[in-house]
Amino acid sequence: YYAESHGVIYIIDSTDEERLSESKRAFEKMVTNEILEGVPLLVLANKQDIENCLSIPDIKTAFSDCINKIGKRDCLTQGCSALTGKGVNEGIEWMVKCVVRNIHRPPRQKDIT
Repeated sequence: YYAESHGVIYIIDSTDEERLSESKRAFEKMVTNEILEGVPLLVLANKQDIENCLSIPDIKTAFSDCINKIGKRDCLTQGCSALTGKGVNEGIEWMVKCVVRNIHRPPRQKDIT
């Protein structure tokens, strides 16, 4: 899935606290893939329009032990609502800037030997 990726957008359901640990395991598996090393990462915390959802600080705390695995790549956690569109454009604009800035560094491809 990752070959030739210039950026990754990872979406978290901010209302599903029960599955947050499952989401975190999938996130860790993704960010530790060597093909994605250095690729910008946008984490969209969806459903921020719903009352009692996990806040951005809550999500960052839950994923805090992933910081070392993220490495030195550009990374942003952005609250959003896919329903209303709030925060989505801001996140995409950030990702585009990162991809343009990193255009000199093509995505890594896995050696097939």
